Amino acid sequence: MRTLVRSVGRASIGGEPLPSCFKAFESNKIIIRRSEVSMFAGAPGAGKSTLALALALKTNVPTLYISADTNAHTMAMRLASMISGKSQSDVEQKLNTDVGWTKAILQKGSHIVWSFESAPTLEDIVEEVQAFEELWGCSPSMIVLDNLMDVATDGGEEFASMRAIMKELKYLARATNAAIVVLHHTSEAVLGNPCQPRSAIQGKVSQLPALICTLGTVGTSMGVASVKNRYGRADQNGSMMVWLAFNPEYMYVDDIPENV
Repeated sequence: MRTLVRSVGRASIGGEPLPSCFKAFESNKIIIRRSEVSMFAGAPGAGKSTLALALALKTNVPTLYISADTNAHTMAMRLASMISGKSQSDVEQKLNTDVGWTKAILQKGSHIVWSFESAPTLEDIVEEVQAFEELWGCSPSMIVLDNLMDVATDGGEEFASMRAIMKELKYLARATNAAIVVLHHTSEAVLGNPCQPRSAIQGKVSQLPALICTLGTVGTSMGVASVKNRYGRADQNGSMMVWLAFNPEYMYVDDIPENV
């Protein structure tokens, strides 16, 4: 038991913001915080994995990335493309012909540790965290789960299982003081302009995350709409958007120049 006065200033208090990646996020209070669960949701092709990888790379803190949705070869190609500025097709050729270049580029993302279990259970995720602690001597500052629907359940009703998983992830965030970033799908039947409302999130799992953003793309721009935000403004209809420059061929996500 503790008082809030005695808690202030301790590293384990939770809620501390991770380093900001984008000026557009910072100015609109879209902040990834430790000991909290944040969610980025969207339809297929909205750029969820690209944004999550950019957060993992640019935040530059010890990160556990659980890539259930994508294999190691593809993630290596994506990360090398993001770091080098080369297209994914050019990087794929490098992966096959220039191992030295590839290793040197990927070393710049060495603060990210990966798990590629295709259908991890909650127990698998906890074991990965424990393995991370053995390697680093501390818990990860950020855990990325890509994505929620790939987590194996006990065979119960799908949406009820997802809600149970989210509750356990909240416990994990508190226990490790990690910022947990969950990627999730939205219903394609719900229109967005371009970002969908909070009601489009599948499984009714929006109760627990401290931050929920939906994503939508228009040309070379990615819209990020804060539809739930305990620490800043939000609009559940998805109309309160910030914009980032987006080019998936080059795995490029960054502030639009006028927002810098």
